[in-house]
Amino acid sequence: MKKKKVWLLLIIVGLITAASGQVGQTQASEFTKEHAVNLVRDAFHTQVSLAEQPQSKKEIEKKLSKYLTKDLTASFMSENLYEVDGGYITFGSDFASHYIPFFQYDESTRAKYIDGTWYVYEERANMEEGPVSTKSGIEVVVLSEEEGAWKVSSITYDLPEAALSR
Repeated sequence: MKKKKVWLLLIIVGLITAASGQVGQTQASEFTKEHAVNLVRDAFHTQVSLAEQPQSKKEIEKKLSKYLTKDLTASFMSENLYEVDGGYITFGSDFASHYIPFFQYDESTRAKYIDGTWYVYEERANMEEGPVSTKSGIEVVVLSEEEGAWKVSSITYDLPEAALSR
């Protein structure tokens, strides 16, 4: 009788484990292009909001860590936070490191999933008008999974060839 109960318990535990693993796989596969683009947009708005008022480093880290990996959060804070009035703030710049690019978030914004990584990107045309000029090229935000959540892991100007050919 004890052996039957033990076997029954093992079977139940096995089924629950298998079911929870299947749910995790389903959730990961449900992350779509729209989710990727929205995550990048939300990360951008969060970064920009850090210039509004001084906050503690802990508050800033909490906000950023929703959208950026641990490493990118640390790099962003190290290079972009300035102490003012008993708190910390960012000062925006067209060339500040680790900031999400100024994407249009329209049909020109593309997202591709390749080998376990999302690439959200836009192609830029050469612009000579206004106070800021830009060179043509591609700006890319890379999303990776960290602790079961998709987050921005890097910002680059290099897009894998596989993304262009798909």
